Amino acid sequence: MLSKCLNSSCITPFRYLRDGRIYSLEIPSPDASRRQREFFWLCGACCAQFIVVVKDGVGTVQPRFLELPSGEQVEQAEEERPFVN
Repeated sequence: MLSKCLNSSCITPFRYLRDGRIYSLEIPSPDASRRQREFFWLCGACCAQFIVVVKDGVGTVQPRFLELPSGEQVEQAEEERPFVN
C-alpha cells in the first residue's frame, strides 16, 4: 500500500491521486521466472525532480534530468508511462 512519497528524503504522506504521480512498474522476482507489478508514488514536488526506476529488483528514484558537460540538462526517459487516473 502506498503511504508516502518514494523519495526517502521526503516525508509527504499519500492522500490524494491528484497530487503527484503514481508509477506502475514490473519488478522481477528472485527466481526470474515471474514478474510482479508494484505501484510507487512521488509527490508533486518530487516528481518534478525525479523519476521512478527499477534498480536491482527494487523501485527507487533517480534524477529526472542529466547534466551534460556543456551544462545543458536533458530529461531522462521513463521506463514505463506513469499510471494516469
